[in-house]
Amino acid sequence: MPEGEGRGVVVADPAPPAGAPIWQRPEWRVGDAFVLLRGAQARLRFTVAEAGPAGYLLVSDDGNRMRRDLDLGILGEWAADGDEATRLLSPVDTRCHWPLWVGKKWRCEFVERSRGGPALPLQVSYEVEGLDTITVAAGTFSALRIVRTARLLIEGQRFLDRSTVIWYAPEPGLEVRQLIGESMIELVEWTRAPVTSPK
Repeated sequence: MPEGEGRGVVVADPAPPAGAPIWQRPEWRVGDAFVLLRGAQARLRFTVAEAGPAGYLLVSDDGNRMRRDLDLGILGEWAADGDEATRLLSPVDTRCHWPLWVGKKWRCEFVERSRGGPALPLQVSYEVEGLDTITVAAGTFSALRIVRTARLLIEGQRFLDRSTVIWYAPEPGLEVRQLIGESMIELVEWTRAPVTSPK
């Protein structure tokens, strides 16, 4: 795995406009599960296997693992057959900066490191553009439309910025739709684990 680490969140809007609705960070529980459909063909189920101060461990049906922090930022991915990461985002791709409100902007810097590949320094800007009503197989949701724009920070070289549109729905606390390149990813179903009482 190549070396490298970014600066994390470098700028974020400090406060919402007066009277603006805000949305707080969700909490996932062990046993929460959701199914995504990519490009109307590839179906993948994820289950929350761990939830704690370090964040969440998601395990797919094929055994691959993804770690997200408590803010739902992506930390990295691991294959089913080993403990070495296949991809790390250092320190984290801050996909949500809480609380959220329409118009909020933030920017983070991290290094994307993949086994067998170069370390890629990235600057990623996010903006909550609006609140939409989104209908997917899992239902109809009010969802915050978040535009993500990634820029590769390599001096002296030019690269096209890459944009993604994410629709985050506060009700399930999940992304219900994502447009990544030319592929659409949508939420097919989701279930919350029952709340357990302390013994």
